[in-house]
Amino acid sequence: MASLEQAREAKTALKHALAGHDGVTGIGLTRGPADPGGAADAAGVRDGGAAAQAEDAQPAQDAEQPDDTWCLQVNVVDTEAQDRLPAEIDGVAVVVRVTGQVGAG
Repeated sequence: MASLEQAREAKTALKHALAGHDGVTGIGLTRGPADPGGAADAAGVRDGGAAAQAEDAQPAQDAEQPDDTWCLQVNVVDTEAQDRLPAEIDGVAVVVRVTGQVGAG
């Protein structure tokens, strides 16, 4: 996991790395598990199984949540797009969420 500032810097690098990458519908920051073993769980999220708090959601401050629990979330249309993404960038974990096609309704 990483600090918020580390995650923001890694997000910029990931945006450049994925520019024009088919199947990516969004890149953002998310909070990972607070426990040290949670880093291993981040790989499990690559299949879209776990929900995490987004940076924009302004989560309530939890006294036990350390400031270094940030990771990157990449939304993709399918598992094929998921398989082409890195597990981490600049030391920050990449969590992948399969969302399907995103479009205006």
